[in-house]
Amino acid sequence: MTLALDRRQFLTGVLGGGVTTGLVRFTGLSSLLSMAEASASTVARNGPFVLCTLYGGNDGLNTVIPYERGIYRDWRPGLAIPGEQVLPLGSDESGRLGFHPSLAGLHSLWKAGKVAIISGVEYPNPNFSHFASQTIWQTARLSADPDAGWLGRWHDTTGTDILRALSVGPTLPPALVGYKQQASSVVDSTSAGAQLPGQNPAFSGAYKQLMSTYPGEPGLQAGQANSGGNLMKVGSKAAAALAKERPPAAPAGSNPGDIGTQLDIVAELISYGLPTSVYSVSWASFDTHSNQADTHAGMLASLDAAVTGFMSAFPTAAPGKSPVIVICSEFGRTPRVNASGGTDHSSASVVLAVGPAVKGGFYGATPSFTKLDPYGNLIFTTDFRKIYATVLEQILGAQTPTSVLGGPFRPIDFLR
Repeated sequence: MTLALDRRQFLTGVLGGGVTTGLVRFTGLSSLLSMAEASASTVARNGPFVLCTLYGGNDGLNTVIPYERGIYRDWRPGLAIPGEQVLPLGSDESGRLGFHPSLAGLHSLWKAGKVAIISGVEYPNPNFSHFASQTIWQTARLSADPDAGWLGRWHDTTGTDILRALSVGPTLPPALVGYKQQASSVVDSTSAGAQLPGQNPAFSGAYKQLMSTYPGEPGLQAGQANSGGNLMKVGSKAAAALAKERPPAAPAGSNPGDIGTQLDIVAELISYGLPTSVYSVSWASFDTHSNQADTHAGMLASLDAAVTGFMSAFPTAAPGKSPVIVICSEFGRTPRVNASGGTDHSSASVVLAVGPAVKGGFYGATPSFTKLDPYGNLIFTTDFRKIYATVLEQILGAQTPTSVLGGPFRPIDFLR
C-alpha cells in the first residue's frame, strides 16, 4: 500500500469531511498546488475586518425601529415594538429611530460613537430566494450565478499567506473563496486542543508526518498533502493563540450562543497577534415567517451579547487590533406582518458597522414608507457594494476595489 493511498484513507476515513471542507472549491484544485505560507504577511490597515452574516433575512424594521411612525404600527399589529420599549438612537431625515430592546449592549456602543447604522441596503431588482440573494451578497455579482467571492477576489491579489483570511466553523463561506486563493478555517471551539487534528499532540505528530510530501509524488497527491500541511499550520497557530489568550467575558445574564463562541475565537486570535486581515462568522436563522416576536428577540439578544463581549476586548483603536465588524443579512423582511405573526422575504434592510475605528451615526437613507414597490416592499436606497468598497479601500487597503467589485462604487464615510 502506498503512502498516497494511506493518506487518502486517513483523510476520508479517520477525519471525515471536516478536514476536506474548504479544500475543494468550484474552480477546481489548482490552488491546492500553490498554497504556501508567504514569507511576509500584511495586517489590515484599519482592522482586522470581521464579516458577520445573519443568514435567513434579518428584519431591519424591528432592528432599527421607526417607532414614531404610525404606518409602522399599522403595518405590524402585534409585532411592532412599543415606543416605550425602544432604545432611542436619535433621528435621521425620516424621523426618530431606536434599537430593538434586545440590543442594549449595542445601544451602549452607539452612545460611545462606535456603531454606524447604514439604512436601506440592498441591490437593484432584489431576489427573494435565500440561495440566490446569498450568492449575490457573497459574490457581489448581481447575476446570482456561482462565482468567486468578493473577499476571495481580494485574497487573490494579496499573496498566498494561509493566515490572511480565516473563517470560523466547518463551512467556508463562498465570499472567502477566490479564483486562485481561499480562506482557511478554524474549528468553532475556544478549546486549543480542538484546533489540532485528533485534538491531541501525539495524533497531531502522526498527522504531520503523514502529510509530508516525498520526491516524485504525483501532483494531485502532493497537493492533498500540502493542503493537509496547511491545515496543520493554521490549527497549530490557532491552538497557540487560544491557549495563551482568554476569551472576552460575556455580559452578565446573557446567552451569546454560538455566535458568541465564534467571536470569542476571533477576539483571542486578534489579541494574540495573528497576521489575519479578514475573519468570517455567521449566525442563523433569521428566517422569521411565524411567531417572530419571541424568536427575533432571542436571536438579537444573543447577537448583542456576542458583539458586546467581543468589543470589550478592544476598547480603543490600536494598529492591527482595532477590529471593524460589519453585520449584514441577505435581505430584509416585509413591512407588513403576515397571518402567522411573522414576516416574509423582502428587500431593503439595515447593516451595522461596529468598532473603535467606526465613526458612529446614521448613513444611507431610510426607505420611503409611502412609495413601495408593486409588491409592497421597501425600495432600497444604498447599494451593498458601497459598503464593500469601504471595507476594501479603507480597511483592507485595496488599491483597486473597482476591479474586485466589477465597477466603481463610492465608499461610505463610516470610518475614522
